[in-house]
Amino acid sequence: MRDEIKALQEERVQIYEDYYNNIIPKRIPVRLTVPNRLIAERMGLDLVKYGFDQRVLDPGKRELAAMLYSDTNPFSGAGGTIIGRSPGVYELLNSQAFVMADTGFMQHPEVIGMLAEDYPDFIKDPIAVMFERIIPRHYKTFALNSVASTNFFMMALSLLRSYSADSAPMQAELMDEYGYYPGAPGGSSAGSVAPFDFLADLLRSFSEISKDVRRHPALLKDACDALIPYMFNWGMPAAPNPRGAVGVPLHMPTYMRAKDFSELWLPSFQKMLEQWAARGVRASLFCEHDWTHLLDAIQDMPAGTDLRFEYGDYRNMKEKTGKKFMLSGMFPLVMVGRSTKQEMLDKAKEMLDVLMPGGGYIFFFDKGPLTLADINLDNYQALGEFIRDYAVYDNAGETFGHKLNEENYTIDTAIETLPKSPYLYDWDTFSANYPLVPDSSAPLFKRLQKESLDNILQMLR
Repeated sequence: MRDEIKALQEERVQIYEDYYNNIIPKRIPVRLTVPNRLIAERMGLDLVKYGFDQRVLDPGKRELAAMLYSDTNPFSGAGGTIIGRSPGVYELLNSQAFVMADTGFMQHPEVIGMLAEDYPDFIKDPIAVMFERIIPRHYKTFALNSVASTNFFMMALSLLRSYSADSAPMQAELMDEYGYYPGAPGGSSAGSVAPFDFLADLLRSFSEISKDVRRHPALLKDACDALIPYMFNWGMPAAPNPRGAVGVPLHMPTYMRAKDFSELWLPSFQKMLEQWAARGVRASLFCEHDWTHLLDAIQDMPAGTDLRFEYGDYRNMKEKTGKKFMLSGMFPLVMVGRSTKQEMLDKAKEMLDVLMPGGGYIFFFDKGPLTLADINLDNYQALGEFIRDYAVYDNAGETFGHKLNEENYTIDTAIETLPKSPYLYDWDTFSANYPLVPDSSAPLFKRLQKESLDNILQMLR
């Protein structure tokens, strides 16, 4: 049995290894996702309390793992960063930006952390404005004196690590028992945000940035440019690999006119994409809503970029993006919850027959399930098994598409270099003040600075 599990895992690794090296794989991998909320509902748990103790979900994960076929681990841990949305973390920080509803969901009310008059100072030093104005507005704990706020922040980080540690043993156990694809090599994946979206999410808010597009376009563009080094470094993996990627959800584009998208949203993000590509890093973009009117505008994104579309005509998406980019998404999750099994499987076959030929496609949904009402588990089980058995290539081993950075983008260290700020650690200043610290310690201190800054940025997305 162990040999069979090992062979299955090796097959799964080979499928991803082939795909991300532009080789048509044996078959399309099955990626099912089962969120913690759904597991808690199915187990009849208190939908508020389960978020404070990840271990109570272990029996439910085990039961569903035995039921569902997936090549990847369908269960998430607690999340190793602030973005895990663990409720206790936000409550320790007295968050105004993320609050827990009576249902147990973490809600994101529209909040304004950055005022229009903050733009000039933000452009000069984004980090200073984040530390001095934006974070204290969103997280009232930071309005306390510095010692008290530091204490609560350290407690929040410790709690987050505790949540992650609680879920880790079951994740490892299921990985070993079912031979799930272990993921990209360590250090080859990360996450980031497009500069415009970062401004829109928790800094200016949706309504205010929509006004800025009309009233302050020059300031908005300069602010996006000021964010490039931070957003680039946030997403830059330590050890790039073709199977790894920097994941970026794209929020604002579909609410914008194509002209505003091309002039204000895209330029700063395009620079980041090209710089990542120059470093051998693939961007994996979740294109939220319907991008049909923007497909022409994104044709200059680096070859090999992974595009997951939420909505749109999949035939048109294939024609417009399927040759240069990697493609996924668009299967309507609603069919898993509300259609008959045969209707759902017929739709899956219809899409696979269009999107599979020529390679460069991985089956996935328009959105992930959130609650038990979103999916019929019998349908979900049938769909996973159908994809496994039907989405098989008869021309495996052939090459497809365009490889990452075939454009040969050149490295621009100016994009990668963080500007000086009194709020950022600087090795040169530190070593001058403490000359006994050996130069060999520089990589460690720089890594710690990146981890610290990443956590701060996570609080604002």
